[in-house]
Amino acid sequence: MGIESTEDADISELPANNKTPQTAINSGNQEGMGIPVVVCICLFVAFITSFASVYSYDRWYAQKIVAVDIRGYIAQQRDNYMAGKLTDEELKRSFDHLENVVIAIPKNRVVIMGDAVVRNVETIKP
Repeated sequence: MGIESTEDADISELPANNKTPQTAINSGNQEGMGIPVVVCICLFVAFITSFASVYSYDRWYAQKIVAVDIRGYIAQQRDNYMAGKLTDEELKRSFDHLENVVIAIPKNRVVIMGDAVVRNVETIKP
């Protein structure tokens, strides 16, 4: 029962679940996912996250320019009123409709007059 040297130690006394460090390293590679699979998963998650970030920024935060053809709408309503196609009440409702359309434009939209637009801008017609 004295101090035994490591050479005299009996290997059979080790518990059955002990693995040598080399065996633990080898079994980890065989049982787990390979490096290419982990890299593919990381790239997929990065792509989805990037796409979601850019889409949500563009959808809700980026400033966009829209044009409202107010002058054309007012001219059309004036012509209809002068021709007797609209009553006073209908004319008032049409201007209220124009106001509601302009108010309903989201805050991330910059509104300009439709007369100033040449091309490549979304035009809202009330």
